[in-house]
Amino acid sequence: MCGIVGVLQHHSDKANHQLFIHWALHDMHRRGPDSNGNWNDDTYHTGFVRLSIRDLSTHGSQPMHSQCGRYVLSFNGEIYNQQIFEEELLKDGIHFQSTSDTEVLLYALIKWKAKDLLQKLNGMFAFAFYDKQTKKLLLARDRVGIKPLYIGWSEDGIVYSSQYNHIINHPYCSNNSLDATVIATYLNLGYVPEKSGIIQNTMLFPHGHYAEMEQGRSLAIHEYYQYPAIIKDTGKPLLGDVIKQSVEQQLVSDVPVGTFMSGGTDSTLVTSYAVEKQQHIQSFTIGVNDKVMDESEAAQAFADIFQTTHRSTLIEEKDVLNMLDANFKAYSEPFADYSSLPTLLLSEVTKRHVTVALSGDGGDELFWGYPRNQKIINAAKPFEHNLLWRNLSFIKEKLTKAKQRTIRRRHLLSADYLDYYYKSLFINGAEVWLNDMMNVEAEKPFFLNTIEAKKTDLQDASVIMAKTRKLETDLHLQRILLKVDRASMYHSLEVRVPLLDNDMLDYSAACNYTECIKEGTGKYNLKQLLASKTNADLVFTPKKGFTIPLAKWMRNELKNEIAQTILNMPAHLASFFNKKSIEEMWQQHVSAQQDNSWILWAVYSLIKWDSTHRNTFKN
Repeated sequence: MCGIVGVLQHHSDKANHQLFIHWALHDMHRRGPDSNGNWNDDTYHTGFVRLSIRDLSTHGSQPMHSQCGRYVLSFNGEIYNQQIFEEELLKDGIHFQSTSDTEVLLYALIKWKAKDLLQKLNGMFAFAFYDKQTKKLLLARDRVGIKPLYIGWSEDGIVYSSQYNHIINHPYCSNNSLDATVIATYLNLGYVPEKSGIIQNTMLFPHGHYAEMEQGRSLAIHEYYQYPAIIKDTGKPLLGDVIKQSVEQQLVSDVPVGTFMSGGTDSTLVTSYAVEKQQHIQSFTIGVNDKVMDESEAAQAFADIFQTTHRSTLIEEKDVLNMLDANFKAYSEPFADYSSLPTLLLSEVTKRHVTVALSGDGGDELFWGYPRNQKIINAAKPFEHNLLWRNLSFIKEKLTKAKQRTIRRRHLLSADYLDYYYKSLFINGAEVWLNDMMNVEAEKPFFLNTIEAKKTDLQDASVIMAKTRKLETDLHLQRILLKVDRASMYHSLEVRVPLLDNDMLDYSAACNYTECIKEGTGKYNLKQLLASKTNADLVFTPKKGFTIPLAKWMRNELKNEIAQTILNMPAHLASFFNKKSIEEMWQQHVSAQQDNSWILWAVYSLIKWDSTHRNTFKN
């Protein structure tokens, strides 16, 4: 796993791009502590930091140049099906100098058209491929956004990086303003979604897309993959066979590999197949001193069954206080999912023993594992009627004090059932407080706008469920992947995601919700598979939903730090907010009238990001 950074100039400018590249490489050394490299001509500057995983020799170093000298590649990630392309390239007479997937990707990009190749690549990646002769740059990101890629632009050129702070500190973007509509979106979702940037003329590059750019021309972004919004009802292999193959592919490494095992279904299922393929698997989990939230006992029970070398680490208040600075250094974009804190600790502990860890991320999104998934079919029914009907029904239910409310305020504030479901992805407190906090309309995420809600959908529950699953994959999953990548790479740990393998994406797209939700239980097919390998009672015990008791800590250990920060925020941020609303929200929380911890943490995280990452490069 690595980090990449680069600049393509449209024309000569006064910016010292080489100084910037060297600063960025030093700044992201945690993403690649083993080595680094850079290259430039009169148009293009690129840099790379390396975490050595496959082919630990210098033959795997980057930026990597083709033997003909025309092409150069900076690549962050892993290609799991490299052998397919390698065999074809060997027939063409290519003599590989390494066993790295980077070299295979380099020559595959020379041989095949970008869109055709990208559709076949199975892996997690973000890369920059440059043709020195035509001055043409190709940028691309994997199917579901496992690996990060940020870009910024001006009339002078484009800058890209694995870290957002590099984009906002480059001279092309450093003087750009904050975007109030994107701040509002961030406060809704807890992160800044793709194709948006909290600083103008910047963005998190969208997953499943690539971009082509020639010197002096604007950036052209193209889609090569999108998770389907329909059920692809095709014949499919056995679920166990697909997961087994995915896990086996992702165990390939020249350094030690372990697993994250929370005690939940997904990571435990991944671990079960890992131990079948490889002996002496080490598994890792985080516990919390709260029986309502803690799942470490379940993780230990599964570890005993699979006979992994298991390590469980307890996270306490003092750990959070000690990790605050590290948390905001790790996240170079505003990020409000406070489960980043235990993820950071888990990554730190795991890295002491292995360099690669397999996670179970993706199972909930692909197989309808969240409780909210099961509510949308009934919640969508009121959208068969117009807004007037919904308003009258809402009033009637309120006046009659109906025990079972079918119309909620969200029905009155949503355009359709997809908009309604989108709001269920908001962090706690956003719906209640955002309008009071900020007098601005939040920007609608790019991927929300790619799915159309049709009136006819309401007659077919399968259509509703397929489209909301796509929203989960394109929006909520992105927050999870962002969290894990930044936390793990801060500790130079590569995390792989077998349940988001290409074959798993295709398998899930062929599943109807009726296969995955049974007896009020989501991910039923995954749970049933795990139960066949372990203990059904252990598998079907209701998940506790591991989290940290942030609300309590914010009233005690974190109280002074957060109050001082949010109630005295700098003027350039305070101008976006209603100060009285922030003060009221804080008072309600500390007096225990209401739990406003998550939305308050989002404001706190925004301020900490601003002070930690802006204006840190001096050209």
